[in-house]
Amino acid sequence: MRDLTAQRADTTIAQAAEIRRIERDLHDGAQARLVGLGLALATAEKLMETDPDRARALMREARAGAATSLAELRELVGGITPPVLNERGLVDAVRAFALDGALEAEVVADGALRLDPPIEAAVYFGIAELMTNATKHAQATRARITLTHDGVGLVAEVEDDGRGGIRERDGGGLAGLRRRLAVFDGDLEVTSPVGGPTSVRMMVPCASL
Repeated sequence: MRDLTAQRADTTIAQAAEIRRIERDLHDGAQARLVGLGLALATAEKLMETDPDRARALMREARAGAATSLAELRELVGGITPPVLNERGLVDAVRAFALDGALEAEVVADGALRLDPPIEAAVYFGIAELMTNATKHAQATRARITLTHDGVGLVAEVEDDGRGGIRERDGGGLAGLRRRLAVFDGDLEVTSPVGGPTSVRMMVPCASL
């Protein structure tokens, strides 16, 4: 009961933090740009007769601002749940992420692997976090992502050639990932000797759909 209570609290905290992040990103990013876009268009309208060159310049700036706002909204939506994850599942979503990432990444996976959407989302964002950390903190250049179902559950492993020596600490990213997996009775194993390589293994008991 204590474990279930702690897991529910972690889930509630994570959901609240995600809502705040979305609100902040909308307020500071796309919303601010759209307000500026409206002001620029209003000014351009007023200048059409008296200063058409300035009006055209403002229109160009507005067009660029609209494109940037659209890109920010797409990124925000992608941060909630990538469309490819909903449409094609975990394997294709991870492959798409790997192609767009800074690391040279190999993805090895069971082609027909499909899981419940909440589990796919948790594992996808866990892999994304591990790959980002490997680039930013471990100075890795290559990674290998393995996704398999061993008959009991999903086994997802991220290996990188970075400098290693990572440690799990309270409040850190690995601890947060462990808590997210615990909601599904999952677990996390980390092997990261100094000098590397690092291997992080996520295991979630579940059926393959």
